Amino acid sequence: SEDTPGDGEVRSEAEQARYERDELLAISRALASERDIKKLLGLVLEKCRQITGADAGSVYVVEDDDAGKRLRFMLSQNDSVNVNFQEFTIPVDASSIVGRAVLDAKPINIPDLAQLDSGEESGPRRFRHNRSFDEKTGYRARSMLTVPMLSAQDEVIGVIQLINKKRRGSRLLRAPADFDREVIPFDERSETLAFALAAQ
Repeated sequence: SEDTPGDGEVRSEAEQARYERDELLAISRALASERDIKKLLGLVLEKCRQITGADAGSVYVVEDDDAGKRLRFMLSQNDSVNVNFQEFTIPVDASSIVGRAVLDAKPINIPDLAQLDSGEESGPRRFRHNRSFDEKTGYRARSMLTVPMLSAQDEVIGVIQLINKKRRGSRLLRAPADFDREVIPFDERSETLAFALAAQ
């Protein structure tokens, strides 16, 4: 008999749901056993990137000092370019995307950073994207999903920032045409999954 329309889609969604469930379980097991904070953050970032199809990502951790709360840039991963990162801190305030995610304790999903930078994005957001990494490497951050990491007491203890969701996860982003062809916005499902992982 002939397949009914949409059967392939249903199977694909079921397979995707099983994969996502397995990844969430793997993170839960790792959280229970891993004591090295850097390894744990690296694993959480890697799994977030895999489950959402992100090409790159970073983790920031909230620190308290005499001047108030700051975000420490702890680690970065990128499939398409080598990342030589150094730790640095920025204040927790509404001028940065990661700072706003801490203050609001909610994900920030930006489909196209070019519109944000050009002022085309409307609404109360006044932050800008720092393009220094892009300028140094030729890498182009297009779509971005920033999710707060929550403690058991629902305090924001850090931020995971995912960059450039890809149509096909195996593709590398090197030439300008790669970014045009492969990068898409993070969808609602990606946002839900990343937030679920970060909240663990």
